[in-house]
Amino acid sequence: PKLSPGNTGSYTSTTNNPSSSSSSVTIPQRIHQMAASYVQVTSNFLYAIEVWDQAEQLTKEQKDFFAELDKVMTPLMFNSSSMTELVRFTRQGLHWLRLDANLIP
Repeated sequence: PKLSPGNTGSYTSTTNNPSSSSSSVTIPQRIHQMAASYVQVTSNFLYAIEVWDQAEQLTKEQKDFFAELDKVMTPLMFNSSSMTELVRFTRQGLHWLRLDANLIP
C-alpha cells in the first residue's frame, strides 16, 4: 500500500495489485496522527524496557554497589518509581562513583 496526502485533513492509501484493479481508502488525518503517535509511544516503551533490562544486568554484576545504594535510597521499581526517585537514585550513584574516582575533592 502507498500512503499519500488526500483531501484536506486526510490521507489516501492506494494498493496496486497486478491480479486486480487498484483500490484506495481514505484515512482521516486525525486517525493517521493517532496511529503515528501510538507507534512512537510503543517504540519509546520498548526502548525503556530494553534500557531497564540492561540496568538489571548491571545490578547483577555490581551487587554490592547497588545493595548499598538501595539501603541509602528507595529501591527503584519499574512500574511504580517516580521520575524524581529515579533522578535522586541516579544522582547519589553518580556522586559515589565520582568520589571513588577522586573526581570530587
